[in-house]
Amino acid sequence: MNKHLKYIDDTSDKFWKIEAVGNQFTITYGKNGTSGVSKSKSFDSEEECLKAAEKLLNEKIKKGYSENDEVVVTE
Repeated sequence: MNKHLKYIDDTSDKFWKIEAVGNQFTITYGKNGTSGVSKSKSFDSEEECLKAAEKLLNEKIKKGYSENDEVVVTE
């Protein structure tokens, strides 16, 4: 799994990326145009890793992150 999300609105221009390989994933996040901050986490199995990665990905999408460059409209 390799997903790159962006969140762009009037006050924010940031990204969140997750890369899952085997039983470990790495999350990188920060402002667009920077290298960001990376954090890794290991699991007992590949299945556990993917389940946790999907959960985090869904949480970001619910917060308004998207895989394309669409601007989030806040009211």
